[in-house]
Amino acid sequence: MALIAAVLSLVIMEILYTRMIRREVPDSIPRAQALLPVIMGVFSLFISFGFFLGLALVLYNAGFETAGLSPYIRSLVSAFFLAGLPEEAAKLLMILASIRLLRKMIRNVYEYILIGAGIGLGFTIFEEFLYGQGGAVLAARLIVVTLHMIFGMIMAGHLGMARYKRETGENVLPEYVKAILVPLAMHTLYDACTAANQLLDVGNEDLETIGVFLGITAVSVMFFIQVASFVRMKAFAAKYCSMTFDQAPL
Repeated sequence: MALIAAVLSLVIMEILYTRMIRREVPDSIPRAQALLPVIMGVFSLFISFGFFLGLALVLYNAGFETAGLSPYIRSLVSAFFLAGLPEEAAKLLMILASIRLLRKMIRNVYEYILIGAGIGLGFTIFEEFLYGQGGAVLAARLIVVTLHMIFGMIMAGHLGMARYKRETGENVLPEYVKAILVPLAMHTLYDACTAANQLLDVGNEDLETIGVFLGITAVSVMFFIQVASFVRMKAFAAKYCSMTFDQAPL
């Protein structure tokens, strides 16, 4: 089932990524520029493992425990340290590396967004292969299969806007803050309601019911966020393409 999940995920995301690339005006990025972020995204998954192990070691040595916390807080803490922080940090690192490697080719804000989408695509392919499961879990993951693409697009898009605003003399700090905090918060909240949902393991029927409700709600909300994000990107592609850069080195 893991292989099926990985293949289905790849097909869905490849179609969306290809369509995004074709919407660039006046012409699309070359194949090498499209493929590099995907490769870097694959690396980001394994880098996230290293970040996770490092965080776990630091927290263990610090004597950090969540046993005395409510299941709601434990869900947030677990989601933050197990997924949100290490995974978004790893993707940010690879986005920055991709921007650096492609610095002489990137022409506009839209190409930053494409980098984020490619990183998310590469990350998701191997995540689905490693974690894919059957039944309802597989169905739920497929419903929100582009979440890492969305998070990457948000992160890289704000970095691109920061560069554009820097060149036009505007305040760039809000863009850097949003590039880090928005995907981190969205990722943490989503995982707190799904994969890291501690309410499902407390042995209390009422809390388990709430946990199930939160999970279904989170998947539903994120599904509509995905749809809205790609629809919006289609509508604003030309605008982001028009936000071009001075080609001086970064």
